Amino acid sequence: MERRSPPYQVLGQESRQRVLEAQLSWISSLVLFFSTVYVVVKLDVLWIVFGIMALSLYVLPIVTMRDPFRALPWEMTILLSSPILLHISEGSRMMSERFAWWGDLTSLAFAFSLSTIGFLLTVELHMYTSVRMNRGFSVFFVLMFTLASSGFWMLGEYVGDTLFGTANLVSNDSVMRELLWILVGGVIMGFMYAAYIRAMSDERLETLGFIHLWEV
Repeated sequence: MERRSPPYQVLGQESRQRVLEAQLSWISSLVLFFSTVYVVVKLDVLWIVFGIMALSLYVLPIVTMRDPFRALPWEMTILLSSPILLHISEGSRMMSERFAWWGDLTSLAFAFSLSTIGFLLTVELHMYTSVRMNRGFSVFFVLMFTLASSGFWMLGEYVGDTLFGTANLVSNDSVMRELLWILVGGVIMGFMYAAYIRAMSDERLETLGFIHLWEV
């Protein structure tokens, strides 16, 4: 005869798992927070906007639900933090000068982060509005959001170069190369997030508030 754990033990295990996930998410969010503080101190305007947007998406479920455990998954938080961390490390230009692939890596990380923001927007539209998207349209939305955001980002870099004499846009070739990597990253992450939600357990979907996502 199969032995079952007492109900209080099952609840205790679920609570411990929820607390552990929240703690990992909080630690990851500190990386994003201090990176944003760093670019604020450096008056790096575009990255200030990026950092504030990412932090806003992070705290929105916590504030609206009044539940500190309703934090984003730690893996998403790391993806949100990765481009700003790479940008900070690129500030010395040492990595760019030493490794030819560094620029491509930063472009790909930026695409992953923009795709994560696009995915979080679909989640929060489902959670807080009457908007509903099916799985296929959500993948398309993430891709188009990534491409549109990168286009506006390039415009911001051009304005910065014109007004402040910076050299964010080195050449037309570098811009096209960066947009190509962002396209590749957006396609990858659009399908990755569709598979990610499908593979996630119902318990974790419920904890994160993703349980009714894509029920169209």
